[in-house]
Amino acid sequence: MIDRALFGFLALIHLLPALAAIMPSQIARLYGVEATDNTLITLLQHRAVLLGLVGCVCVAALFNPGGTVAWHAVLLAAASMTAFLLIAGFNRELAGSLKKIAIVDAIGFIPLIILFFRQPWARTL
Repeated sequence: MIDRALFGFLALIHLLPALAAIMPSQIARLYGVEATDNTLITLLQHRAVLLGLVGCVCVAALFNPGGTVAWHAVLLAAASMTAFLLIAGFNRELAGSLKKIAIVDAIGFIPLIILFFRQPWARTL
């Protein structure tokens, strides 16, 4: 039951920003930038699709928390959140308009760590 709740949380934090793929008007609200450049809008919508894919894998893991898909969900979510935090950190963008995203991603590591150690293969470590 706890695994399902944790995967549900991870799915939520990846699927909510994915709405920008079909609702470009959400880009300014999500990222704190005025997306007036069509190239920027296209890139951010593509980012939204990729987040949506990670969210969908987390949803699949929610229904099969002990299966292989759960391991894939943990890896994908960890890669997504780690990449954002590293890039934002290197670019000194962890404050300001991206602060909210950085906080959510940092909080997302809590369920990831719990899920990592609750995977069947991790019990043999």
